[in-house]
Amino acid sequence: MVDEIILKVAKRRMKEIETELPHPDIATHFSEDADGVGQIDLFFQGDLIGREFVETTTSWKEKGRMDEYRRVLQQKLRLVVMAPRADAMKVRMMMLELNNWWLFYYMVYGYDSQGRLVRVLRPIPPDKKQSYIT
Repeated sequence: MVDEIILKVAKRRMKEIETELPHPDIATHFSEDADGVGQIDLFFQGDLIGREFVETTTSWKEKGRMDEYRRVLQQKLRLVVMAPRADAMKVRMMMLELNNWWLFYYMVYGYDSQGRLVRVLRPIPPDKKQSYIT
């Protein structure tokens, strides 16, 4: 069963995609995995061009999440990760660390209890050597 907030965020994001990519050959598909993570696949003329994840408060911390994101990037797909707003900057830092502060084609959003999305921009590199990947 789809968590209400995950579904709310996914619906809002799919509407944003319609605005960002207003083309008749763009289609989206929402699904949820066994752990409650929402996934939006983005298609252009039937070909997969992007994958977006709506993470829960715990799913983004799980072992293997970075591997999942890396696989999406290695396929040269657009990657979007949405996490609860309180965790979104940590997710962004993990993504940057994953790529040794190189930029790939991905975006990170934070969402609130109403499903509203706010883009998390690239932070200034920290002075300390704290690892965000566990």
